[in-house]
Amino acid sequence: MISICIPIYNFNVVDLINSIINQGKEIKNPFEIICIDDCSNKETLKLNAKISSHKTVNYLTLKKNIGRSKIRNLFLENACYENLLFIDCDCSIQSENFLEKYFEQVNNSVVYGGRIHHNNPPKNKEKRLRWLYGIKKEDQNFNYRVKNPYHCFRSNNFLIKKTILSQIRFNENIKTYGHEDTFLSIELKKNKIAIYQINNPVFHEGIEDNKVFLEKTKSAIKNLIFMEKNTVDISSIKLIKIYHLISKLKLTWLVFPMSKTILNILERQLLSSRPSLKIFDLYKLIYFLREKQNV
Repeated sequence: MISICIPIYNFNVVDLINSIINQGKEIKNPFEIICIDDCSNKETLKLNAKISSHKTVNYLTLKKNIGRSKIRNLFLENACYENLLFIDCDCSIQSENFLEKYFEQVNNSVVYGGRIHHNNPPKNKEKRLRWLYGIKKEDQNFNYRVKNPYHCFRSNNFLIKKTILSQIRFNENIKTYGHEDTFLSIELKKNKIAIYQINNPVFHEGIEDNKVFLEKTKSAIKNLIFMEKNTVDISSIKLIKIYHLISKLKLTWLVFPMSKTILNILERQLLSSRPSLKIFDLYKLIYFLREKQNV
């Protein structure tokens, strides 16, 4: 028995819900679909209104946005079953036996299925950076995920026991975009709860414009700094490793005299039709350094 939990924010989930329901018809095990909308715009609410007509769907809408962590914890109050399957609203299901694969894993405490991006770049050049980052950085092959289960965990497509999430919740102090799943992964590791990896990815369909993605990146970096200030061990994250290295070498002072100008130059490159991920890494490092120093 599985409660399928879909937090929604400004995204049409009709096709995703239909895919899940169609697969559910072939499965004898009981399941429910819970959709909670985190105060989306009127257009999204209108598009998604039809999902409430499905008997298996419990569709709730919030009048005030509560954020990515709090809305995920809210499913604990609304789910009937012990196994919670979280799927992000901007995903599509790749496998015809997607649900069946998760039903086979209900004896495991936490299971991550993975995420991939479409091979063809988006026609809109203003989305190239987000797509490129997804293809090159986020799409990890199954063998790598098995060897690095905590590092590769994301909240976009995972199964977790309700009792575990009740004890190790998403950190509601992380209110903006970024790293709420990193915190959960760290807490699972700290409590010696295994993350089992399976080859059952979803497609990421919600490719943002480059400008939006850069703003989300800044938000995620601020959340990293928040976690660090609250003694969360984030030393395994690549950005933090590089920061510690240049701090150890006492090279951080080199960045600041021209850091704002450099960021503006790098940002123009990242917003171009041919963004560079190496430039993106440098951009994140400089932004992190400035935020650390409250510049």
